[in-house]
Amino acid sequence: MLIGENERRYFIPESGGTVRIEGLGVVDSGRLASYTEGERVTVAGRNFILLRPTLSDMMSYLERGPQVILEKDASLIAHFLDVRCGSTVLEIGAGSGSLSLLLLHRVGAQGRIITYDNRLEHLSVARSNIERFGLENSWYPVLGDGRRFVGSSFADAACMDIPDPWNALRTCWDALRPGGMLASYSPTVNQTEQTVTEALKLPFMFETSFEVMLRRIVVSPGATRHSFEGPGHTGYISLFRRLGGNK
Repeated sequence: MLIGENERRYFIPESGGTVRIEGLGVVDSGRLASYTEGERVTVAGRNFILLRPTLSDMMSYLERGPQVILEKDASLIAHFLDVRCGSTVLEIGAGSGSLSLLLLHRVGAQGRIITYDNRLEHLSVARSNIERFGLENSWYPVLGDGRRFVGSSFADAACMDIPDPWNALRTCWDALRPGGMLASYSPTVNQTEQTVTEALKLPFMFETSFEVMLRRIVVSPGATRHSFEGPGHTGYISLFRRLGGNK
């Protein structure tokens, strides 16, 4: 990652050859690989700091298509789902791939993220973002309706980001191993209420529903204050645990 003036970031794939980067031109990624992280480099006559991007950097510079689950929400979803290296996660609703990206970062090469979406354009945007950061080997996109049956007891965790998550609850119950966690992400209280109500008709244990509010601090000598950008609402997260034995 090259950071230039005004902290603009340019992401360079580790291909070892020349690549064209929008706003920067042709870049020799092999030459950049010979530098130490944190060094200052000159590219196309301009000065940059060379750093390896963090997951937060990646999620901040995604190609936007459909809804993006922000990192403040996505990170807690992954935490409460207990996603770890080697986990298998069923994801219903690709969005722009932001949650997929974070989950892929967690499960590593030994895990799998299986993402269902019934719109090809959503999967295409997600694929572009995931391939941009080289995490596609553990990602299994499926063009199809995740509200329908997809398998039995293969997933350690599941998550839903669709307008009617209550219609995918049975799919998730079937797919989850006993004790597996389920997260549902919805923008309105009406969707949240209906999802919880319907989940309790199945062998699910309702854990909690919540939203995440993030308020940044602007720090400067003698004038440190809260950011004028308010902690706006993004979505409600509901968590469930799959009960019942194998069928």
